Formats: sequence, C-alpha cells, structure tokens
Amino acid sequence: TQHSLRFLGISFADCRSLRCISFRESPIKITAYALTRLMSSDPVHSEERPSRQNRFHWLRRILKSFLVLFLGYWTIVLIGLIPVNRDFTPAEDGIEILVISSAVHADIVLPVSTSVVNWRDKLGDFSYRSDISNASHVAIGWGDRGFFLETETWDDLKLSIAARALLWPSNSCVHVTFTDPRYYSDATSVKISKEQYEQLVAFIEQTFAGADESRFRQIEGYAYAQTDAFFEAKGHYHSLNTCNSWVGRALRSAGVKVPWFSPMPHTPTLYFPSANEPVGEATKQ
Repeated sequence: TQHSLRFLGISFADCRSLRCISFRESPIKITAYALTRLMSSDPVHSEERPSRQNRFHWLRRILKSFLVLFLGYWTIVLIGLIPVNRDFTPAEDGIEILVISSAVHADIVLPVSTSVVNWRDKLGDFSYRSDISNASHVAIGWGDRGFFLETETWDDLKLSIAARALLWPSNSCVHVTFTDPRYYSDATSVKISKEQYEQLVAFIEQTFAGADESRFRQIEGYAYAQTDAFFEAKGHYHSLNTCNSWVGRALRSAGVKVPWFSPMPHTPTLYFPSANEPVGEATKQ
C-alpha cells in the first residue's frame, strides 16, 4: 500500500493525518480512497504539491518585490529633481529654444538657421513628403523605436508596445519635424548663449546613429505628416531613460538649469525661468 501511495504522489502519513479512514481497512480500500481524493477538487497535499499557504507566501513575496521597485523608482525620481547648473541665467540676446513636454512625449524645438548650424543642411536632404524650405524651426525628439514607428495615432497604441518600452530596454530612434513654433502654444522657452547652443547642437548630433561618419541614417517609409522623418539613433529606451530624460540631458549639456534626473513629463522644464511666459519668436545670432 505504501508503494502504491508513493507512486500516486501521496505519502502514507498524509492519509493518516486526514483521520478519514482506518488503517484496519484493506490496502485496496486505502488505495481506492487515495485515488478518489487525488481526482477530487481538494486533492491530498504532498511534498510535491505546494500548499495554499505556500502559494500565498510566494504571492506576498512578488507583491513586496513590486512595491520595493515602485517605491525605489519614485525615490530616485524625487531625488533626481535636485537641480544642476544652478548658476544658469538666460542670455538676453541669445538663441531661443523651445521645449515641448506632454504627458507622452518631449521634443526640443530649435530655429532652423543660426550662425551655429543650419539644420536644413544636415537634415534637409532626406526624403520628406512635402517641401520643408519654408519651415522656420525643427522639432527633434528621441524615444522608443517601437512606440514611434508603430503608434502613429492613439488608436494604434497597444499595451504590449507600451509595456515593452517601459519595462525592458528597447531600441530607439529620432523623430525630426520641420515646423513652425506657432503650432506649440503649450511649449516653454529659454534663451541661451551661442556657446551654450553649440554644446546643445553637439549633444543632439551625437544622438543620431552614423553621426561619427557625418551621415545620419533615415528610417525609410515612416512619417506622421508631410514634413517629418525618423532616423536611427543611439541608446536604449526604458523607464529610467525616457524621451524626457533625453531632453533633460540635452539641456544640461548646454548649461541650462534642469533637474539632475528627469524621466517624467514636464520635469525637464521645471526650472525654466520663462516657464510661465508666452513663447516668442526665436532670436538668431
């Protein structure tokens, strides 16, 4: 009988602990009872079958792990709000740059042509659906490649795409749009010096894959509108390295006062001195 019960994955002691049958019964009756319990909705617990208590124990551990990660992430975010470049002051006669930081994405909007760079020379020779010669500004943003290319509208958004972008490091790309600042009434602006703008331009250029060879690589066949395009980029996107993080690092490289760490929406412009002022037209140097 013991060998039969072991074969079924049920210990002899388990049957005895149930106190439902007497060991004076024949081995056939004991085995038949064990088979009945094994096939029922409340099987006999054994070492190979975790108890309900053990299952709850693992569930508690999983929930605790998620709680620790959640609290740890927000602790980093809050600490990251400590500002850097505290001595920054806007340049009165400088170059005006705009920053868009919505609930889902962030862009830097720059004048197309300044004494530092003409973005049309660097990005204008690629394939666009319409003429870009009349655009006064260019909006540049970095982000998750899957989200950018597979989510043209909100109807295209899938939970799998959003989860993959946030929870696992994923490939990135750069989105470029030749545009007009009048379309960005919710943007915030700041003026920086020519030298600071040179640093900002250098940071943005190094985001593009192929920048070291002085040749950006367009992702053919993808665009949201008539004057935009996507380009291959360096870096991986995840919850600690978002489009807002990229904007924050770009501004920090130019000496602008920003949070040390800015993965959340609106955080890159948290210390903008002109955050509450209307966006003006870019000043060229």
